Parts: sequence; C-alpha cells; structure tokens
Amino acid sequence: MSLTYARVWMLSLCFVVVLLDGLDTSAVALVAPVLARQWGIAPAALTPAFVATSVGAVVGYVACGPLAQRVGLRVVGVASVVLFGVGTLLTALAGDVAVLAIMRLVSAVGLGGALPVAVTVATTQASEKTRTTVAMLVATGLSAGGVVGGLISGPLMVRFGWASVFVVGGVLPLLLLPALWRMLGSADAAHGAMTRAGGHGTLGALFADGLAAATALLWAFAFLIFLVSYALLFWIPTLLVAFGFAPTDAPLAAAAFGAGGLVGNAIVMLLVGRAGITPALAAAALCALACIVAIGCGLVPPALLLLAIGAVGAGLITGCVGQSALAVSFYPPALRTTGVGWSAASGRIGSIVGPAVGGALLSIGWPARDIVLTAAPAVIAAIFALAALSLAGRRVAPAGIAQR
Repeated sequence: MSLTYARVWMLSLCFVVVLLDGLDTSAVALVAPVLARQWGIAPAALTPAFVATSVGAVVGYVACGPLAQRVGLRVVGVASVVLFGVGTLLTALAGDVAVLAIMRLVSAVGLGGALPVAVTVATTQASEKTRTTVAMLVATGLSAGGVVGGLISGPLMVRFGWASVFVVGGVLPLLLLPALWRMLGSADAAHGAMTRAGGHGTLGALFADGLAAATALLWAFAFLIFLVSYALLFWIPTLLVAFGFAPTDAPLAAAAFGAGGLVGNAIVMLLVGRAGITPALAAAALCALACIVAIGCGLVPPALLLLAIGAVGAGLITGCVGQSALAVSFYPPALRTTGVGWSAASGRIGSIVGPAVGGALLSIGWPARDIVLTAAPAVIAAIFALAALSLAGRRVAPAGIAQR
C-alpha cells in the first residue's frame, strides 16, 4: 500500500466513523415523534433521553485523552466504536423512557470518545498546511451523519418501525471494527512517538506553558457557538409556525439549517488554507449574525426565510465543526486528543443550556422574533472570543500554538 493511498484510506475511515457517530447521536431525535406516539407519551417526556445523550458525550470527550495516554489510541478508538455500536443496537430493545435514557447514556460515552480519536488520527500524518482542513473534513462527518440519518430514518420507520433506526445505527459501526483495528495500529505508533516527545496530554497541560488563555477562550467559543446552534436547531421548526408557516412545513427549517451547515463547512475548508481557521470561522459567524438579526427584525420576506435559516446554519454549524479544527491547530501533537475532547465537551454543555433557555423563553410567551434576536449577543461574544483567541495564539506560538 503506497503512502498516499494509506493516508486517503485512513482519512476516509476516520470520516466514516464520525459520520456514523453523527447518525447515532441524532437517532433519538429522529425517532422521537414516532416513539412518543407509540408509547402514548408527550414528546417532552423523552427529554431525559436527549439530556442523557449530551451528558454521556461529555464524559466520553473528557475521558478519551487521558485514556489514550495510558492504553493508546487503538484501544480507546475501538472501544469507543464498540460502545456506541453495541449501545445503539441495544437501544432498539428499550420499552420505556428510563431504559432508553440509560442506553443513550452508555452509547453516548462511546460517541464522545470516537470524535477526538478520529480527528487526532486523521491529522497525525497531515502536513502543517493541511492539518486544520483535514480536521474540518473529518469533523464534518457529524453533520453529514445527521443528514444521512434524516434521509434514511423515515423510510426505515415506515417499513420496519422505529427500532430499525437503532439497529442500522448499531450494526454499521461494528462492521468497521476489523479495518479500524488495523488502521489504528500504525496511527497509534506514530501518536505514541509524538506523545513521548511532547509530554503527557493531561487537563493540566492544556493550561501550562502559556496555553491557559487560549484554552479558556477556545472553550468559551465552543460553549457559545453550540449554545446558539442547538437552541435554534431545536426550536426553529416551532418558531417557523409563528412566522406563518404550516406545521407540516416546519421541519423544512431543520433541513435548511443542516444543509446550510454542510455548505458552510465546504466553503470554510476552501478558505482555511488561504486565510487560516480563525478568520474563516469569524467570517462564518458574522454571516450567521447578520441573518439572525435580519430574521429577528422581520427584514426577510417569507419566500426567502428558509434560505436565511440555511445561511444561519452555514455560519453556526461551521463553528461547531471548526472548534475541533481550532484545537488541532492550537495544541501540539501530545495534547491534541485531550484538547479536542475538552473543547468538544465545552460545546456539548452549551448544547444542553441553549435549548433549555429557548424553551424557557417560549414558555413565558416571548415573541418568536425576539427569541431569535436573543441569539445575537451570544454570537457576538463568540466572535470576540475568536478575535482574542487569535491574539493569544500569536503570543504563545513557540509553545505549539498556530499563528493563524
């Protein structure tokens, strides 16, 4: 196998792992309406399963770095895929909300561990020039997995029932295990050599050697951008009805939001090599901010509303994906898995807070457009965090932080 072919194969496999991660992460949301109807409960009663998914992902994100230091990337990567594959498969047997939440918690620990490992492995052999682009490409698998899940879940449920979504989501990652074990062997050796040369990837190391400010700002950006993204992702379909759309057309908002994210990711990946990851993400966030203000102020005609929502998704989802690329560009190899994991964990906490705030505002009767406008200050704060992050990166570049 040639070196170029081996790198393409490694990148492709990492992308597919993250795609299946995204598919399984979104599975409970995809089946929720059908599941609620069949179990005779209100959709809100499934909230514990949503929260359990986020909590489990946070645990996986923060645990994968230290574990990779102790037992290696191969063991952590394969164990993560086994955990989310088997956990998702067993979720198909759930008969009540409590069991569903427990299985989602277990599965999500594996889901959280898989992303940092996949990003680290994919960037191990990438050049300095292409490293952030590679990280963006692999992390885009999360968005792609959500889109794939949205496309296949409907036909699967119509023909085989809601459990089939979890069966497919559980079996597919398990089929990758032989190839993943083989691929991670060589990546583990390379990562081990870099780790021995660069020190231990502990949480404390993220705040040592002048990295403290950059780490805090990266976490702040991830938290803020996930907070806004998930608040809008969860509630825009509901808000769209208040804008005059029929309830049956409301899901189009989620589709537009996700599709915009994929387009935004592709554009940013093209810009990263020329402008750098931080300016590219700032430009994307500014695009989202402009569209949020336009929607909230009633400046977007109904015929263009879905397009504007897609542009918001392009700016925000790109930030959710890009925070992993930021971590890759800022931390030296020995800290990369830990850095990606903790950054993603910060974002995931934001993904819990955001929908809760949006739901609270809806419950007290805030107008739909005002709720949309409340996202603007958080996006502005995220942009300032990026600007400060760029300055912090320049100050500590000798410690391994990127210049851009």
